[in-house]
Amino acid sequence: MKKVAMVARPIRKAEFGEPIPVTIDDMLSEISNQGPAIPAVMDSVQPQLEALDPTLFTSNSHFYITGCGDSYFAGLAARYAFARYAGLPTDAQEALEFGRYAAEFVPPDSLVFGISNSGKATRSVEALVNARLGGAHTVAITGNPDGWLAQEADTILDQSVRLAGELIGMPSNLDTNPDDSKPRRGSFGLVNYLASLTTLYLIAFQTGVARGRLSESEANALRAELRSTADLIAETVEVCTPAAQAYAEQVKEIDTYTILGSGPSLATSLFYAAKTYELPRVYGVSQELEEWAHEQFFLTGPGTQVLFIAPQGRSETRVQELLHTTRTMGGTGVVITDQGNKRLTEAADVTLPVAGAVSEALSPLVYCVPGQLFATYLAKSRGRLAFEFDSPLQYEMNMRTIQESQLIEFHPTRS
Repeated sequence: MKKVAMVARPIRKAEFGEPIPVTIDDMLSEISNQGPAIPAVMDSVQPQLEALDPTLFTSNSHFYITGCGDSYFAGLAARYAFARYAGLPTDAQEALEFGRYAAEFVPPDSLVFGISNSGKATRSVEALVNARLGGAHTVAITGNPDGWLAQEADTILDQSVRLAGELIGMPSNLDTNPDDSKPRRGSFGLVNYLASLTTLYLIAFQTGVARGRLSESEANALRAELRSTADLIAETVEVCTPAAQAYAEQVKEIDTYTILGSGPSLATSLFYAAKTYELPRVYGVSQELEEWAHEQFFLTGPGTQVLFIAPQGRSETRVQELLHTTRTMGGTGVVITDQGNKRLTEAADVTLPVAGAVSEALSPLVYCVPGQLFATYLAKSRGRLAFEFDSPLQYEMNMRTIQESQLIEFHPTRS
């Protein structure tokens, strides 16, 4: 039986400045201007992928994606794109689960993508360290190519987002034409999530070409669709803002929301839930679509808010059925779907519309927008900034808990 020795590294001291409050106007500006991150990342990351030895994608037959928070959600969202376009079922795992439990057992022909835009998240670094110790080839997907995550990886993909030379990730702002005479606004880092998603989709397409699953023309068509989501984000902000604002005002006294998704939209539901914690500080409970019918159904009644993330695709008919169930039990059924999807909009009490039509596989890029808008307007309705720490202690503990944690290595030993 394989044995390992656990070795604890010295804890690295975290370096962080003062928090920058993110106002409602800051957040709305960031949401409106995040779309350009997608083509910017594509123009930067695609040449990096083409410069890699293609055997990296052909000689490894087990792919894993790992990270924390939004980085983990991006992996969950993109995993089916790897299966569909690269022909490789891909496992997305949260960084602690992967680093301390799964990494030890990965097959030798494994490729592990670790995501941390800051490059400072201890658990994400730990996951790559232990994947490498387990015999895998490791790839850091990061916005900090000189950071800790990159230092521990075999290969680096730099997804830092720049427009006209201006870094638009945290703590920079998202103005495409910033005025240096004005103080820099706070940023919530929404582009980091889009950057991670974009990078992962590009890897899936490139792997598909390398493995003969996609022709170059098919891959280029997918890249064109990926690029087009930038415009759909802007259009979705326009069509969804009035509905998100009205719904947030309607439910401003409610503290709990159930958010449902399946397939790629399960990740989107987790993303929505995270924004409800971080912005208005309410409890958004993410759940897989079918599991709600077996579990939270028993808590559904008058006043219950159930949000269904429903791009046109394989779960659409089940969403329609469960919207009927929600409303029959007296709950409020809220659907997030393409604005032209009458089947679902007519079945719901409230619709948060998405502009245009995007394939289900790429839908997380656009479908994140209604959740961002709702969380922001709910914070406004509840009298909060879009994002603020409740105390200096909360800020310090948040930074230290994520960045100053003990890293444990698992070294294989002879039995």
